[in-house]
Amino acid sequence: MRHDLVVIVPGIMGTSLLHEGRDVWDLSPGALAGLLRPGRLRGRLVLREGIGDDDPEGESALTPGAMIEAPRVLPGFVSHLGYRDLLAGLDIQPPERLAVFRYDWRLSNRNSAAKLRTFVERRLALWRERIDRSRHPDAGDPKVVFLCRSMGGLVVKYYLECLGGREITRTVATLGTPHQGSAKAIRFLTGRVVPGTPPWISEWLAEICGTFPSLGQLLPSYRAVMTASPRPRPLNATGIADRLSLPTAMVDDMFRFHEQIRNDRIRNDQAGRPGYRLVPLGGHGLRTVHGVSVVGDRITFLDSFDESGDWQGDSTVPTISATPAELESTVYTHWFPFRHATLANEAPVLAALREICQSVDVRRYLASDAEFAVDLPDFAVAGEPMEITAPDADPALRLSARLLSQDGRQVLPGVPLRPDGQGGLRCELRAPAGLWTLEVRSRKRGVGHRDAVLVTGADASGPAPG
Repeated sequence: MRHDLVVIVPGIMGTSLLHEGRDVWDLSPGALAGLLRPGRLRGRLVLREGIGDDDPEGESALTPGAMIEAPRVLPGFVSHLGYRDLLAGLDIQPPERLAVFRYDWRLSNRNSAAKLRTFVERRLALWRERIDRSRHPDAGDPKVVFLCRSMGGLVVKYYLECLGGREITRTVATLGTPHQGSAKAIRFLTGRVVPGTPPWISEWLAEICGTFPSLGQLLPSYRAVMTASPRPRPLNATGIADRLSLPTAMVDDMFRFHEQIRNDRIRNDQAGRPGYRLVPLGGHGLRTVHGVSVVGDRITFLDSFDESGDWQGDSTVPTISATPAELESTVYTHWFPFRHATLANEAPVLAALREICQSVDVRRYLASDAEFAVDLPDFAVAGEPMEITAPDADPALRLSARLLSQDGRQVLPGVPLRPDGQGGLRCELRAPAGLWTLEVRSRKRGVGHRDAVLVTGADASGPAPG
């Protein structure tokens, strides 16, 4: 919605990392050699072994600075052109409606998600206070629209599903996010970067960045390893991590990370917690590393798993990973013929993002906003849950269900209908035995539906007097 808070969550190298005001992750040509040379600067970047989801201490504790606007390249792994065009192209007004989450992208995505929760709750509260409702009477209750670049999408997904962020989120747009990881991370973490990269760069970067939990969580969770078996195998298959020289603990942590998001998403859906619109945008049409072949001592990186010709991507993230697993098919992703490095800066992508940020609920113009259908039961057992659903109702209607006696008195407190994750609303009521009137009413519009419901005793002895 056009009044929602827009939060940008950048990916790897999206935020400068400062020590005493100086960016210690400066990847400009003049600074790269000094960055990779042993000494104090390198020591500040390396994280301690076994840091897990914790914060760094001592000289490794860096302060997130501004979002990077100029181009940056991590040789052999990832690059981007900065976020200057993205910020200018979105043109979010007023400026207070846009927030940029700055974080230490070396750390575990769980750690970053916890910090995102604090950041978003504070900024959303400020925006709700500042919005001029005299000029925007239709603003309702603003929520959050997330624009996630690359790894930033993983941070947001963990926040939404595992830390309660669904309650205040309306839309999530992921831009080149490796939802199932990227095989390119294997190259980088093992020092096997693209041919032509000077060995000293690959060695130093693998040593430094191999201490970053976030990079381990970018390893592919899909079946990415070809062996003598006709079917690709996952990284946690017996012996695979050792043969690739990947730390087993890093691989195990990656699978736990994705499994927790998946399991919590399923639990949230089953519990009827508010859903959100998921809009993935990705690059396609380019040769992209999908996996790795391990035959004896020979390790070969693969652009495809067969001869079908369907194996494409944005040169960093494969199409099979740019699509969230819960959407099941790449048909739901918006595809653009651009590289990972440029995806956030191309005019067609910026136009799509502007539409996401300024979206209008067309239902307001297609029918009366007071119209909604409700499925009400006409029979129930005392103490057992009665399910009440409004399949296509707008949450802004603020629907509530209540039980009335035959003389119109309210028998039970009203129960609000919540988003069911399928585009509708639902709730459950437990009623005593009797013949009642079941009412679902919009607290905002003052309209509703009623029907009679017969509730028998648990022993089926018949209803109590109404």
